[in-house]
Amino acid sequence: MPATAWRTRLVRPRWRAQDDATAATIRALVGSRLIVWGAALLALAAFGSKAAVASAMDAQHLTRPFHSAIANFVLAPAVRWDSVWYLAISHHGYTSPESSAFFPLYPMLMHLAAIPFGSALVAGMVISVVSMTVALYLLYLLARLDLSDAQARSTVMLVAFFPTSLFLSAVYTEALFLVMSVGAIYAARLDRWAWAGVLAGLAGATRSGGVLILLPLVLLYLYGPRERPGVRITWWRPRYAITRSAAWLAFVPVGLLAYMGYMAVAHHAPFAPFHAEANWGRTYAGLFSGLVKALAVAPGNLGQGVTGSTWVGGANDPISLPTHNVIDLVFLAFAVAGLAFSWRRMPVAYSVYALALLAQACSYPTALEPLMSISRFVLVIFPVFMGWGARLGERPSLNRRALVGSAALLAAFSALWVTWAWVA
Repeated sequence: MPATAWRTRLVRPRWRAQDDATAATIRALVGSRLIVWGAALLALAAFGSKAAVASAMDAQHLTRPFHSAIANFVLAPAVRWDSVWYLAISHHGYTSPESSAFFPLYPMLMHLAAIPFGSALVAGMVISVVSMTVALYLLYLLARLDLSDAQARSTVMLVAFFPTSLFLSAVYTEALFLVMSVGAIYAARLDRWAWAGVLAGLAGATRSGGVLILLPLVLLYLYGPRERPGVRITWWRPRYAITRSAAWLAFVPVGLLAYMGYMAVAHHAPFAPFHAEANWGRTYAGLFSGLVKALAVAPGNLGQGVTGSTWVGGANDPISLPTHNVIDLVFLAFAVAGLAFSWRRMPVAYSVYALALLAQACSYPTALEPLMSISRFVLVIFPVFMGWGARLGERPSLNRRALVGSAALLAAFSALWVTWAWVA
């Protein structure tokens, strides 16, 4: 076969996959954001926001920076709760021990982008939406390496319409972290280790769990699968020789170390990002200790149901504390099931990464809600969605029902979020 014909056979499928990825990304992005903004603005117009919570969380009115009430109204679905911290850091830097829990890459980008956009809020939302778009595109291409077109498309749609995907277009780090982590793994699969190392390093500067991406990258480097074939030998020995490209893996902890170095120089507290969790009621109590505590209180929570006591952190929260705890367990069960589905269909490195992120999320319980924010943490564990995509992608009827149910919950969560009710 002529060399040109061989290249054509390789190139055409990749271009076709890119076209399919573009179509799937646009459909998922537009459809899901219409639900988020539509449900949120309708709820805000009908019920307004909780003034007491808004005043307590945003005394400086960072989520309402414009003189135009219409502008503040339209952008409201992008800024609530932790958005205030990212906006404050982008404006003033790290001014309190609590603020050090929020890693620097996102607020730094917001600060820089605020110059052309004229607003840190608008800059943050643009960064999130662009990151979400690229993340969904790369996620399709990554899934397509191991799954069919229908399964890859289902993976992308499940992420975009996940009940807490409202955070992907909010002034939060979820979208930025997702694009960095998916991009790093995809680059590793294509043997582009410079990109993999740099993107992983940026992920480490975005969230505390970013450095965990070193685990799948090392496994992919040693055992694959990678674009070029490896040597088939016994399972406990690497399939790929260690070459100079392995040096790029040294970039993975650079983001975290740079943040710790900044904290050491500016505040004489290099470990502040880790100690800050205690300021938010989170303490490490042992591996999966949050899950153990959540299961221990589950029988009582189920008995109380929606008639249980209201969470003390949010005035007039429509969802009771026992219900929050039950919802947390449901989302964790979703993640565990997705991990099980992905076990035989995905590379082992993906499962190791997903398990590491789940372990982190389940090991820092709070007193009132042991698995607090687990529904948001699951959002960025993309192997979970690849597992569900593999399961549902070849079952069109079941896939449609799952997406409809997820979209309905996304609308409900968006409506709660914009009124300053606690979601995750």
